[in-house]
Amino acid sequence: MQFRNTKQKSMIFSTIHKYGHLSVEQIKALLEKERISIATIYRNLNILSLEGKIKKIYSDDLVLYETIKDEHYHFECTKCKKVIDIDPKFVNIKIDHSIAKTTRKTLFLYGICSNCQN
Repeated sequence: MQFRNTKQKSMIFSTIHKYGHLSVEQIKALLEKERISIATIYRNLNILSLEGKIKKIYSDDLVLYETIKDEHYHFECTKCKKVIDIDPKFVNIKIDHSIAKTTRKTLFLYGICSNCQN
């Protein structure tokens, strides 16, 4: 299915691409000057997801949006709630393929980021 390229959709995508890991409320706040309704944001997030340009990620208490990138995991600081991408080469996970065939992996790690430790 082909979707139109609108100014609002472009602004929403650009905001997610620039800042990454954003909630709907954060997107609305960052685009406050543009006066985009919450319904328009949700509609365009759905379209961008269907187009394969963004995806939803879920932490314990957040639903966030990010642009599609190479495979990576996430770390969430339990203090400041910042979400950071982690390259899979820094995480060693062994999967026993006799149990099940893995088609996709998602991983959220939780702790305190280096900024909050200081």
